[in-house]
Amino acid sequence: MNLMMQQGRLFVQRTLCKTCAMQMARRCLVTPQTAKVLPWRLNNIQRGYHNIRLETISEVWQQFKKEFKYLKRASANRPLDPKDLNLGLEIGTAVFLIKANARVHFSNGRWYGRQQKGERKVRLPAEEAVGYTVNAIDASGTLIDQNGFRDVMKLTGVKYLNIEGCPHIDDTCLAHLVHIRDSLTHLNINKCPSVTENGVATLHKLRKLERLNMSDLPKVRYSKLIASMLEDAVPRLRVNIISNLVDTEENRAKENFTEEDLGQTRTESV
Repeated sequence: MNLMMQQGRLFVQRTLCKTCAMQMARRCLVTPQTAKVLPWRLNNIQRGYHNIRLETISEVWQQFKKEFKYLKRASANRPLDPKDLNLGLEIGTAVFLIKANARVHFSNGRWYGRQQKGERKVRLPAEEAVGYTVNAIDASGTLIDQNGFRDVMKLTGVKYLNIEGCPHIDDTCLAHLVHIRDSLTHLNINKCPSVTENGVATLHKLRKLERLNMSDLPKVRYSKLIASMLEDAVPRLRVNIISNLVDTEENRAKENFTEEDLGQTRTESV
């Protein structure tokens, strides 16, 4: 296998296999019988090369990865299966979330879904969950987008929602949280790369929200300012990014506090 440059493009030269050599022999009006009689001609044909453009390989690979990601995202946000809705909307939506690799907690005190990451065994809600409501959802790291998020918002009793590290959660999804504003008290949107300042600003409508985690949001530039504004707008809200920043600043101040500063404070007190 050799590399060659032709017309400003990089190619890979690979020796022809016997099958390709026979096909080229047919194109040259050489039948397999005559090729056996004249082995020298077939050997000369086998010295040909496949010219494979590297740009084409990379383009095909990138397109394949895009289609594979799209298929994974589409499979995680399929519409609710009517068979799953036979036991009610709560169980049907819970099964949808579990199929998207999330975990669901019912008011009967049980978690459903994968108990640990990488575990193949999945626990689905059945008749024992009939009559109970979903009050906690752990959808961290899933591929749920705004299409699947609409179905999640039909659960009006959700108190705890964890969507940390979801790449397709955007401002539209955060705007849909207004449908569960009467129940949602804890929200985790850490490491959501598609969330911007406009989406975080819509959280002021969640009047019962008590805890909000919004660290590591790359598209939110003024996270500290927005967090303080949200705490002023929502009565009982505490944003963890504010406390984390304050703790780090206090720790830095303690580290920079030397013995000389301690001596100066003592003399001032005297």
